[in-house]
Amino acid sequence: MELDDLKLAELKQAWQTLDRHLQQQSTLSLHVFREGKLDKVRKGLRRLYWWKIVQILCGDALIYFGILATMRYQHNAPLLACSVFMLAYGALMVILGGVALGKIGAIDPSAPVLEIQKRVGALQRLYVINHLCAGLPWWFLWIAIFALEMKANVGVDLFVSAPAFIWISGAIGVAGFIATVWHYRRASTVQRTRTLEAAAAPPSLRDAKAALDEIARFERE
Repeated sequence: MELDDLKLAELKQAWQTLDRHLQQQSTLSLHVFREGKLDKVRKGLRRLYWWKIVQILCGDALIYFGILATMRYQHNAPLLACSVFMLAYGALMVILGGVALGKIGAIDPSAPVLEIQKRVGALQRLYVINHLCAGLPWWFLWIAIFALEMKANVGVDLFVSAPAFIWISGAIGVAGFIATVWHYRRASTVQRTRTLEAAAAPPSLRDAKAALDEIARFERE
């Protein structure tokens, strides 16, 4: 009887040892998997960071040329309006880029996955705002920039020499602006959100979000 008890104790101890090894192996596998996916998240965030630096620099350039144009055409109302428009758009790009850099910097890859997902989600929503604020004005901004370039480089004031071009381009811009807004508002709230997020989010942000989702699924299993 004592021999049977001894064998049972040895068997129990072997099972406990095996269970500890399995748990250690599972923990190690989760750590390796998590670090591999988080490395993709880090790389994606670094790419986003540098793209936002580029956005800020482009915004700075628009502000610079907008200020010069504002000073040069302060007595020409149409061209002055174009200059102010370009300047304001550049300032908006700088502000949105700066806010995005702040959100990217606030993401700690060593934090819990749920916390990282929340911050990446907030960054994705900011990209939707950036997409709308940066995209919709281009229906009209290109006209302003083109008119300023023609005046600066060719000496032609399109508002005087080709008003029909300005009016037609403006009408097309209004139609395009309304059609774009109508397209998004026509869809359901969920579909509209998904459409905007799909259009606004760059590949690196989508890859980072997908990697975090994989980690979350792996941890639940």
